[in-house]
Amino acid sequence: MDFKIGDEIEDYQEEGEEPRKSSKLPLIIVIIVAILCGLLVFVVSNAIFGKKVIKRDPVVSTPLSLTEENVQILYQYVTYGTRGVRNDKFLKEQNVTLDSFSNQERFYYALQFAQVEDFISTGKTNDKGKKIYRIASSQIQSYMKRFFGGEVTYSENAVITYPFSFRINNQNVGIMTYSEEKGGFETIFDGLEEDIVDNSIVKPYYTELVNAYKEPDGSYKLVEKVIYTVTEQVGETYTVYIYKDYAHTMLIETKTNQTAEMLKNYPIELEDYKDKASTVTYLFKIDDDDYTLYFDSSSITTN
Repeated sequence: MDFKIGDEIEDYQEEGEEPRKSSKLPLIIVIIVAILCGLLVFVVSNAIFGKKVIKRDPVVSTPLSLTEENVQILYQYVTYGTRGVRNDKFLKEQNVTLDSFSNQERFYYALQFAQVEDFISTGKTNDKGKKIYRIASSQIQSYMKRFFGGEVTYSENAVITYPFSFRINNQNVGIMTYSEEKGGFETIFDGLEEDIVDNSIVKPYYTELVNAYKEPDGSYKLVEKVIYTVTEQVGETYTVYIYKDYAHTMLIETKTNQTAEMLKNYPIELEDYKDKASTVTYLFKIDDDDYTLYFDSSSITTN
């Protein structure tokens, strides 16, 4: 039989034979099975050879006792003040770093470590008959590093007048003048300043060390609470304004019609305002050279 393009071709089928099924269905099943097998192989392989996620314990600070020796020493660093009165630098400046200190302030905090033994008599006197002593530049440098760390810089071309906590020849006001030739500060002790006795009914600020932590890198963090006050007196009565900031803009409470006796018997106490007080956080880092702790920074938060 001859066939032409366009003629229909039918599968030969004997009488009574079942029609042949399409061959497409088994092919689809094979494809689906292959995909599922591929996914299964991927999941298993990823589970075996994939990147492992290692769970690590969170890095946390270690709480310290407030009576721990290092905590006490470091807190004395930042609460130091000549003549027994704390310097308020860390209570009035929002953020303090090494760059925040003037040259005079660097000497102020470094010289808190000075001792009587540091001042060696030169055997000479000045034109007023005052004995001249010398403290070596290396000693000053060690005290600077002790407070500020190894990166501290300062100028020695300055005259420093400083009321020390000790007396030499019954005088405690040292006048220090740098001498490059002598390799240190020639110092005379001329003047006596006693510690200030504050008999005021209300203090300008109240502070308390409330927490201390040792960080994972070995640094220390101290947390202090502070409130500030302003007192007005009219006749025999007082009005006390309690603030959470040094600039006296964030009022916590006003105590009116207070007498001196009332304020004496029921004094202002930080404990009553601790939840509203500001927080001063001090950070002390470890010097890589000798592993001592030095002041790094402080910050004040009011929330």
